[in-house]
Amino acid sequence: MENLESTNDRAIESAATARSINAIGSQLTFQTRFGAVMVGDCLPVLRAMSSGSVDLLITSPPYDGQPKYGNGEKYSREWYSGFFLEVTTEIHRILSPRGSFVLNYRSKRQGNERGTLQYELIFWLREQGFLFCEDFVWGKPSPPPGRFNRFLKDAVEYCFHFAKGPDWQFFPEQCLTPARWDAKDRERRKKLAHNYIRANAPSGQGRKRVQAGPDLVRPSTLLHLEPEFSPNPVRHPARFPVALPRFFINLLTKPGQMVVDPFAGTGTTALAAEQLERRWLVTELDPAYAAIVPSRFGARI
Repeated sequence: MENLESTNDRAIESAATARSINAIGSQLTFQTRFGAVMVGDCLPVLRAMSSGSVDLLITSPPYDGQPKYGNGEKYSREWYSGFFLEVTTEIHRILSPRGSFVLNYRSKRQGNERGTLQYELIFWLREQGFLFCEDFVWGKPSPPPGRFNRFLKDAVEYCFHFAKGPDWQFFPEQCLTPARWDAKDRERRKKLAHNYIRANAPSGQGRKRVQAGPDLVRPSTLLHLEPEFSPNPVRHPARFPVALPRFFINLLTKPGQMVVDPFAGTGTTALAAEQLERRWLVTELDPAYAAIVPSRFGARI
């Protein structure tokens, strides 16, 4: 873990980055010890950042078909094949050699068929040079209600993990979870004959106990996380819980490293990064969403 002086130096560096970006048109609206919120188009912000300067970029772009400005215009497939791929080109550039990009995305249904854009994005990003490392499934125990003629409630979303190369940072020991077996079963199995091995010890002991199972284990790629149910005064259509970015920040970074979210919404990634003492920079196009961020920090930190 980095010492406090080093962490402070990195925080000062993040603030300097935010101020320099502020000069290109995006507005610095909120700042903490570790990071800053910028309001404006994310693309010029990313272009202003140094190559190889980001350790983790985690984001959830607008869903296809989602309204853009309240004037009937929606995010179309062309937005993803055009603007979004310009964004991911910059993401690839600013990622450190061992950095990661986590994309939370789920295609909406289009009439009687589930959209396939979520899968097309994987192929497009691989063509840009990203390594497709893993697909995590966010399973929602209490999904939003809904009744459909030939469909069930939508209880899953994807979190696609990409990297620049095969040697990406990976710290599963920072996100261990309780083992699924209960304590009584673990104690019972410790007493079974096959959980002992012969040992020719000087003390004369004839057998040695073998650990029947650890209390903490590596998590799986299935993330059981409730949707975000906290108050939503600005009616953001697709918030994820703070536990989601916390998981990936723990899995893929160390304290003091840099986390970026170019489609920050109400600042959930920023909040998780601050809590975990990572440097962070987030951008949001909608000033109403960004205006909520300071109150969330005051309530949670």
